[in-house]
Amino acid sequence: MPGDKKDYQDGDSQAQAQAAEPIVGESHEVDPFALRVVEIPNSKWVRRYRSVAFQMVVLAMLSFSGPSMSNAISSLGGGGLATPYTANIASATQYSTSILIAMFGGPIISTVGIPIACMVGALGFPLSGSGFYVNSKYGIQWYLIFAKAVYGITSAFLYVAEASVMISYPEEHRRGFYISIWVIMRNVGSIIAGGISFGLNIARDGYGGVTTNTYLVFLSLECLGLPAAFLLSRTKRVIRSDGWGVPLLPKKTWKQECKLLLLHHMERRTLLLIPIYILTYFGDGVWGTYLSLHFSVRARALHSLVTPLLAVLINPLFGMILDMKRFGPKRKATIAFWVWTIPSAAMLIWVMVNLKWFTTQPDMLRLDYAQPTTGRWFSMWFPYVMYVVTCWMSQTLVYWVLGQFASDVATNARTGGVFRSWETVGQAVSYGINSRVANQFIPFGVYLGLFAVAMPLFWIVLMDLPTESRVLAIVDDDGNEVGHLGKTMNVERGEGNTAREIS
Repeated sequence: MPGDKKDYQDGDSQAQAQAAEPIVGESHEVDPFALRVVEIPNSKWVRRYRSVAFQMVVLAMLSFSGPSMSNAISSLGGGGLATPYTANIASATQYSTSILIAMFGGPIISTVGIPIACMVGALGFPLSGSGFYVNSKYGIQWYLIFAKAVYGITSAFLYVAEASVMISYPEEHRRGFYISIWVIMRNVGSIIAGGISFGLNIARDGYGGVTTNTYLVFLSLECLGLPAAFLLSRTKRVIRSDGWGVPLLPKKTWKQECKLLLLHHMERRTLLLIPIYILTYFGDGVWGTYLSLHFSVRARALHSLVTPLLAVLINPLFGMILDMKRFGPKRKATIAFWVWTIPSAAMLIWVMVNLKWFTTQPDMLRLDYAQPTTGRWFSMWFPYVMYVVTCWMSQTLVYWVLGQFASDVATNARTGGVFRSWETVGQAVSYGINSRVANQFIPFGVYLGLFAVAMPLFWIVLMDLPTESRVLAIVDDDGNEVGHLGKTMNVERGEGNTAREIS
């Protein structure tokens, strides 16, 4: 790495030292931020295969194949169907079945590990596309709801696994960058799928659903996830770019994990964060219904192409704020909070004005970008653009903040599970409301109220962040502390190479 750190190289068999005495025989809890001494293979290809960067690429491939395709279908408005209500019921069912699995994410990840959890998650990817295809072509609604229910169970495994990876794998000064890469791949899938969808539906400037061929394209891309999941390395073998291993705590029993999960849920910080967890994706069901009821088929297809492209361009800039080395965690979080909150508030006010205008128009009006209503279409559409961009900002910021309170995989699987569980509660409620309520002011009113509650509580959590970055401890595989970053003893690990990033 550049600067004041040295990259690991071939042929080194032990850590380099800089004046330190080992901490021996001390009984203590393992530091959840402690870096691990990890064996470094001689082969540069194996090192690259086990690197955090490669793990994030694989996870991005999974996000592309699964959640990204699901997002692309959702961004068509009502799942691309003529009316949004069946799709909303199916999505509400999906997120309802995800809640319990995600809640127990900590014990699950501790038992099966991240690679297997991702494999289980990828198994359900094709169910989502097949459900929409069967419903669109044959009108079989029960299969769509059943497929989404099963997909909800399997996708929860992926949700928790990717949350654990996002928070635990990257170094602190690279976490914003890697989360942005994940956001990019989540949206690149939507961009590709949106381009295909727009091409297939470009002539459809009025009311109705997208062509059935659109779903076949999504279905084929969803089948790529399972092979990608087999490329992941076991967590204990993953090597950070600075040469250290990912923080790990001693493995606990299922009973111990469940007890820790209960205690985690009762913590003040967790209770303060629950509203923001619910808020992050709450807008998906609300905005999907908005698009389906007010825009033409091809306009919705265009939206699914353009909005994720803007998110791809903007989110890395947001990640750069979180990775700035000149400021401490608290200062960076404060800046990012206002960069996200101000446009989010503007978006909610703007859409309320739009909804008032729609009450004065015919129910069958569908705005289109190529008709005389182009200016009106843009003013009605742009708040949705703001939502997509700020939604991914909120995901990036929440993941980054959670990573400031612990860095080991077990703790963050627990934290990530609670996060994704409450996140899916928000999605289930959002889609549930929009499957039954015709008055659009109600779901957007709930959305606005949730925003007003979540923001001040999240701000309280941000004020608890440290003002300076931590000095990280170094531990061996048994959890014994052997020094601190920049002040580390020699460590011998038998055959092979060892981590040797010393500042």
